[in-house]
Amino acid sequence: MTQPKPQTETDLAGWRAGQRVSRKDTEELGTIVEANGKIKVKWDGGRTSYFRRNMPANVRLKEPAA
Repeated sequence: MTQPKPQTETDLAGWRAGQRVSRKDTEELGTIVEANGKIKVKWDGGRTSYFRRNMPANVRLKEPAA
């Protein structure tokens, strides 16, 4: 059985709608609302951002609270 690759900053391949994300440089949070081709994030403040898969992005998955 192969081990899953660690997710890199540019690897958005496994990201799915409904996952929570945050910006790397601020505490802003959002939710992935579409993950078909591009990643569409609806931020809690009302803005929308789009990210391309396999391209550097200023966003990371929000870790679930332990």
